[in-house]
Amino acid sequence: MQSSVIYLIGFSTSGKSTLGKIIADKLNYHFIDLDEAITQQQGKSINALFDEFGEEGFRKIEQQLLVNTIFLTETVIACGGGTPCYSDNMEFLLRNGTVIYLQVDESDLLERMLNNTAERPLFKGKSNEEIASHINKLLTARKEFYERANYTIKNNSNEESAISSILKILE
Repeated sequence: MQSSVIYLIGFSTSGKSTLGKIIADKLNYHFIDLDEAITQQQGKSINALFDEFGEEGFRKIEQQLLVNTIFLTETVIACGGGTPCYSDNMEFLLRNGTVIYLQVDESDLLERMLNNTAERPLFKGKSNEEIASHINKLLTARKEFYERANYTIKNNSNEESAISSILKILE
């Protein structure tokens, strides 16, 4: 195994938390969802933090928690969708662990997002057309960061295949 810390990156609803828990369980590793860790530390929801501090303020809080992962071992960490795109976070991830990008087709992301916008501050209150447009815009902007990951795994519809591919990489 290359590193004992595995960072899962990808767009919102790409399966980072879901697959991360399964991978951690199979490896007998700890699991951290960075967004959940932020809400626990701050005592507020991600939406409330975005409302209070804006995206920039939220990203600074997120980066502080991310930097603290440098001391961890045997841990799978599900990063927020924008985590690798802020400041030098992607360089940090690549230096300190194995980075796996969970890639999902844009049409699948849209379908998943339409069922799950309330908890996503960047999509809250948007129409379906606005959501589709915003996904496209964010994917385009984030692509260069996501594609720098050590590995890219497709996670469209076959979760078991994605899990198997990740475990094979980590052997």
